[in-house]
Amino acid sequence: MTGCDETREHLESCEDCRLHVVVEARLRTLPVLEPPAGLVERAMKSLPRVLPVRREFYRLAAAAVLLIGLSVAALWAGLDQSAPVQTVKERTAQALEATSAVWDAWRTQTW
Repeated sequence: MTGCDETREHLESCEDCRLHVVVEARLRTLPVLEPPAGLVERAMKSLPRVLPVRREFYRLAAAAVLLIGLSVAALWAGLDQSAPVQTVKERTAQALEATSAVWDAWRTQTW
């Protein structure tokens, strides 16, 4: 028995495959539709513009300079000596010490 005979027998017994073959045959007889003129150009114009990498780099650099400048100004003005800032510094130091202790304990234990 050849592959064609096996395929025919299967198609005669299998409704799903027969339907698939019929649908595919009908799709092949449909005409190929051409896209409307200017479709690609209109689609490309409707896409959001991507900023050049150089411009994005300058924006990030400006934000970093501004952040550094504000931080230096705050330190120079002595704002880091205020009570709320000192409290945050103390709590941050305590959290770092606790994290370090947990890390050391975890690292020295054998699992």
